[in-house]
Amino acid sequence: MANAKVLVIGLDSMEPSLIERWDRSGALPALRRLRERGLMAPLANLPGFGNGVYWPCIYTGVNPGEHGRYFFRQPLPGSYDIGEFFEDQDIRSEPFWCALSRAGRRVAIIDMVRAPLTPGLNGIQVVDWTTHDRSGQPRSWPPELISEINARFGTDPFHGRTDARDRGPEDCVNLLEKLCERITTKAEMSLAYLQKGGWDMFMTVFGEPHDIGHTLWHIHDSAHPWHDPALAKRMGDPLKAAYQAIDGAVGRLVDAAGPNATVVVVTGPGMGPNYSANHMLDEILRRIEQGGCETPPARPLSAKKAYRGLVPSGLRRRIRSLGARFGYHLTMQDRSQRKFHAVPHNEISGAVRFNLIGREPVGKVAPGAEYDAACAQLTEDLLEIVNLETGEPLVERVVRVADYCDGPHAADLADLLVVWHRPKPIRAIGSSKIGELRRETRTMRSGDHTARGTFIAAGPAIVSGTLERSFSPMDLTPTIAALLDLALPDAEGSIIPEVVGKPRAA
Repeated sequence: MANAKVLVIGLDSMEPSLIERWDRSGALPALRRLRERGLMAPLANLPGFGNGVYWPCIYTGVNPGEHGRYFFRQPLPGSYDIGEFFEDQDIRSEPFWCALSRAGRRVAIIDMVRAPLTPGLNGIQVVDWTTHDRSGQPRSWPPELISEINARFGTDPFHGRTDARDRGPEDCVNLLEKLCERITTKAEMSLAYLQKGGWDMFMTVFGEPHDIGHTLWHIHDSAHPWHDPALAKRMGDPLKAAYQAIDGAVGRLVDAAGPNATVVVVTGPGMGPNYSANHMLDEILRRIEQGGCETPPARPLSAKKAYRGLVPSGLRRRIRSLGARFGYHLTMQDRSQRKFHAVPHNEISGAVRFNLIGREPVGKVAPGAEYDAACAQLTEDLLEIVNLETGEPLVERVVRVADYCDGPHAADLADLLVVWHRPKPIRAIGSSKIGELRRETRTMRSGDHTARGTFIAAGPAIVSGTLERSFSPMDLTPTIAALLDLALPDAEGSIIPEVVGKPRAA
C-alpha cells in the first residue's frame, strides 16, 4: 500500500544540463530509474523572469499578474519606493493545495519555495525550515509541528542564508559538507512524515541545489574567473557531490512512497555562471534618456555623490541614519524626474519600470501610444549595446512583461525585462547612444539562474518517453490536481493529457 498517492519532489534550481550529463554517466541512478520508467518533459520559465516567479507559478498555476510576485523586492504601488515581498501576506492567489484540502484530500507540504503558510490545511505544512534565503522564521501548520521538527531533526545551520563575502577554501569545504548533511536531514525528516501514510499528496522540496549553485559554481566551472584549480582538485565537483546526495534522497523517498504511488519530480530554474549587467542598468537607462554619457547626471544624483565625496566616511558612519534618509529622499526625487529607471531583479535580466502618468505620483510617460513608442525605442537602444570585451551584443532580448502577464496585479511588476547575453563576464560595454561604460560587479555569487527546468513523472498510469515541447511552470498545478482526480478550472493548462491513459511503451 502506498504511503502517498502522489509524491512530489522539488529540486530547487537544479540545472537540467548537469542532470543529463551525470545521468548519462550513471551518477544519478534514482533519477535515471524514474526517467526510464516514466516521462520527462522540459520546463521553461516565463521569459526574462527568475526563481522568484518560477515556483509561485508552480504552486498557484497562474502568472505573476495574478499572484503578484516577481522578486523578493518589488515596486510599491503608487510610489517610487521598493518594498520587500512577504509571501504570507502578499501572495494574491491561493496555492493549489488549498483546493485539494477543501476537496478532502490529505496533503503535506514541506518547504515549498517562497510559499505562504496556509493555516487550517487538511494535513501539514512546513515553511522556511531549510530553504534558500528564507523569507521568515520557520513556521508550520499545525503551529506546534515546527517545534517537534526542530527538536527531532535540528535547525538550519545557515539560519536561512548561505551568502558570504570573501569565502576562503576552508569555508567552501565546510559549506559543501554542511549542505550535503542538510540534504540528508531533509530526507530523514521527509521520510519520517511520509511514512505516517495516508497522504493523497506529499510534497517536499530540497533547496540545496539553489544554495550550492549560487555559492560554489566557480569551483565547478573551470572557465569562471574565480576558479581555483587547487581547491577544485581538493573538493572535486561540489555540484556533482550535492546532486548525488539529492539523488540518494530521491531514491529513498520513492521507495518509501510505495510501488503504487505516482512520483513527480520538478527541477529548476537552472544554474549557470553569474554574468550580468544589472549593476550597470540604471546608468545605461540614464544615459539613454539624457542623450549620452557627456550629459551631467540629474541633480539629485549629483547631490548624493557630493555628499559621499565631501563628508568623511567616519562622520558618515556616525550619522548613518540621517544619511540614509537623505539618500532615500534623493533617490525618490531622482526617479520622479526620469521616464524610466531600474528596479531590483534576479541577475538573469535587468528590470525596468516606466514613470507612467496615472500610475506613478509624478508620471512622465502617458499610457497608450506614447508608452508603446517609448518601449519600442528603449528596446532598440538596448539591443545596440555591445560587450566591448567580446564584441557580442550585450542584450539577448527585451521582454515586455505585459505580453506574458495579465491580471489585477500586472501593474505592480516591472514593465520591461532586459535579458543579458552572458557567456562571459560583463565589465565594459558601449554603443553610440551611451558611449563607453566600465564597471565591475561586487556580487557574492558565482552562479545564477537560467530559464531551464525539468518535469519527470512516473507511476502506474504514466506513459514512458520524452516530450519535445516545453511546458510552463503554470502547467504543474493542474497536472498534480488531475493526478488526484480534481479539476481546477482557473488553471491555465496541464501536462496530463499527454502522459496518462496511453499504453506503456514496450
